[in-house]
Amino acid sequence: MKKASWLWIGIFLVLLLVGCSDDTDTGAEQESEKGQEEVQTEKEEAPERTIPEAAIHNVEEITKEKGQYNAQELTEEDQGEIRKELEALPDGLTGEEAYSIAVSLFAADIEEEARKFEEVDPTIQIDSSTPEDEIEIPEQETVNVAILLDASGSMAGEVSGGAKMKLAKQAIQQYASGLPGGSNVMLRVYGHEGTGTEEAKEMSCKSNEVVYELAPYEEREFTSALEQFDPAGWTPLAGAIQAAEQDLKEQAGEHIRNVIYVVSDGIETCGGDPVAAAASLSDSDIEAEVNIIGFDVDNDGQKQLEAVAKAGRGQYKSVYSESELNDYLKQEYSRLYWEWLDWGNDRYFDILDQSNDIVFGLIELHNDITFKILAAKNEMNSLQYDLKELDKFKDEEAVKRYLELIGIRHDTVKQNYDQEKERKDSIRKETKAALEQKVKETREEKQNTYQP
Repeated sequence: MKKASWLWIGIFLVLLLVGCSDDTDTGAEQESEKGQEEVQTEKEEAPERTIPEAAIHNVEEITKEKGQYNAQELTEEDQGEIRKELEALPDGLTGEEAYSIAVSLFAADIEEEARKFEEVDPTIQIDSSTPEDEIEIPEQETVNVAILLDASGSMAGEVSGGAKMKLAKQAIQQYASGLPGGSNVMLRVYGHEGTGTEEAKEMSCKSNEVVYELAPYEEREFTSALEQFDPAGWTPLAGAIQAAEQDLKEQAGEHIRNVIYVVSDGIETCGGDPVAAAASLSDSDIEAEVNIIGFDVDNDGQKQLEAVAKAGRGQYKSVYSESELNDYLKQEYSRLYWEWLDWGNDRYFDILDQSNDIVFGLIELHNDITFKILAAKNEMNSLQYDLKELDKFKDEEAVKRYLELIGIRHDTVKQNYDQEKERKDSIRKETKAALEQKVKETREEKQNTYQP
């Protein structure tokens, strides 16, 4: 009985030991699998760092690259973060890999400066308008000058220098012959038929005729036109202005200027309204201005003629003698002389201002780019010592290649913008010299034309 008891006890112990052994092995296996899973999870959480390949020779691509840190404004905190990033780098870096890392850290942000530099227009533009655009007769436009000559009986009167009609014809002839090239002239006379009597008034007030059609000045034809009439009857001034509006109705447009000169020695005597006629003409599509030359006009006549000129957005000038009439018409040319002098000076200063703006703009942007890429280069050069200390380079050849690539990058950008600065500055100098010469020639030519 004892033997049987001990036997059962032995079997029980064996089974107990086997069971414990199985539990131990299972637990170990579970612990092993759990450790492997944790390692795998850690690997997934910390993936291997990838190194983006940086540009080397392509300026456009280099310009778009921006480093994580501003090489010109590094703080102690930045230095600490950079050190951590370097420590996390894999060992055995090639020169190209180290260069790409340096670019990702310190590449100069020059995209905005590069864009502004590209947008700098080195050509100089000046205002194409001329002094003649600001007064009655601009040479650069098609100018139509309509002269309305009072041929009423009172124009037969005498003033200092001779008969008013004779002097008026001479002055008009001289003025028309001196109009700038490209101008057209027209001569309309009024009041040149009938007499000053009441019986002939109706006929005289209807006498309104173009004797020289709108065309460039031709001396023989213009002289012939002036010889066709003599002073005779009444003064249909309003009718003449209304007729001039019809004469010029087709002469409208951006580059057409219409100027009317009325030469008269008195007021309207045919019942018309010259003020309303002048206002209508000035407000029409042809936008003509009505200038009045009052030739030996009394006070009442001056008031009306001044009102006509004002309504026609023109000027009124009163003259009393041959010399005053000639002087007035010559004033246009004298005024042009001084206008051209001012025009030239204004253009010279404009050219100089634009030239200086271009120069200083290029210098400022060029300096910004130069300083930024130099600061980036210096930081990249300094980075080699940290990488060496951390033993990150593959070998000394990798260090040499790293420094070589940094130099190539810097020189590529600098040479590009040095050359562009020189090219744009060369264009600026050429256009500046050409414009100054053109202004000089134009001003001298016009001043000679309008020499007082």
